[in-house]
Amino acid sequence: MLYLLPTPIGNLEDVSARVLRLLAEVKAVYCEDTRRTRMLLSRHGISAALIHYDDRNPRSVESALERLRRGEDVALVSDSGTPVLSDPGLKLVAGARREGLPVCSVPGPSAVAAAAAGSGLPADSFVFLGFLPRAPGRQRRMLEAAAALGKTIVVYESPHRALALLDAAGEALGLGAQTAACRELSKVHEEWLTGSLSDVRAALAARPEILGEFVFVFHPESAHRGAHGESDPMA
Repeated sequence: MLYLLPTPIGNLEDVSARVLRLLAEVKAVYCEDTRRTRMLLSRHGISAALIHYDDRNPRSVESALERLRRGEDVALVSDSGTPVLSDPGLKLVAGARREGLPVCSVPGPSAVAAAAAGSGLPADSFVFLGFLPRAPGRQRRMLEAAAALGKTIVVYESPHRALALLDAAGEALGLGAQTAACRELSKVHEEWLTGSLSDVRAALAARPEILGEFVFVFHPESAHRGAHGESDPMA
């Protein structure tokens, strides 16, 4: 069995008892970074065989598939969140499905779900675009296509490209589009900026330095309130 095991997106307490049990039981854990995964396992007193996994390396994919063919239980984890969702794992899961090998996707932490739920924007149906291409033109075209559906849009971005993404979003959606900037989700310095796209951009641009990983949530309809920050209730 291939187990897809979600790991915390920040707060190490955000891991289920089922995930911890499976990490201790499987024959091997394939992971993006063995050091990151070892920190999580050590915190919970788990010893496991950790193997670096690289979706771009056919030998890495074949190594895991061969274990599955032998009937072994193995796990796949990413550095944070759910494997395959803007993280490695697609080639392994697709290969297992083609060969009829069993796959179990265990529910758990996901930055896109946390951001959509906490944004205050419609989340009954949304478009997840992950990390957009770096070219502004391609970003704008993807955002325009998503906006044409009239749905909420969720995007991941790094801190040093956050303003450029907001510029592309402004061109595609309009500066009045409803926006939530979710920074450092589940971590000590978690922060939310909400309001119009122009207000959120202005708030970020006024900072001497932009830090932390972002999830941006947009809705093409105009905002009716200004941007504001909210401190982390866990801090």
